[in-house]
Amino acid sequence: MKKALPFIVILASIGLIFVNILDSEAFDKQFWLRTVSSVLLIVAMIFTIRSQNASED
Repeated sequence: MKKALPFIVILASIGLIFVNILDSEAFDKQFWLRTVSSVLLIVAMIFTIRSQNASED
């Protein structure tokens, strides 16, 4: 479960980005803040996965 959790968070963030794009009526400040926060979460999970792989080697 510990290895699968970052992948689950990445998939959930990608889903939220798509829902945000489809549901948004205007590309205002709130839209961009939600999108950027999801992208930053994806980047953090990628670094977490890389760190876990490096510590296993």
